[in-house]
Amino acid sequence: MRKMVLLPAALALGLGACSNGQMTQSGRDTLIGSGVGALAGAAIGSFTAHAGVGALIGAGAGALGGYLWNQHEVAQRQAAEQRQQQLNAAYQSGYRAGERAPQ
Repeated sequence: MRKMVLLPAALALGLGACSNGQMTQSGRDTLIGSGVGALAGAAIGSFTAHAGVGALIGAGAGALGGYLWNQHEVAQRQAAEQRQQQLNAAYQSGYRAGERAPQ
């Protein structure tokens, strides 16, 4: 039973080690979600004597959650960059208009 609980966590850690430092933030968030989900699923599944199944389900749900979280963060970062570009353009436009104004 203990092997079934530790197997998903060991697989997640093993896959993470294969990245050789080249893992993207999306992959990292997905892997972290998978590991946390596997542990949580194993803990919840242990109450019904199905820790292994719970760990597998938790790993899948955690991976999906980690990926979705990453996509949310990427969208927020892109929106912030776009707002900053708009502010910079407005500033430059106002600055140029001020330079052209008669004194």
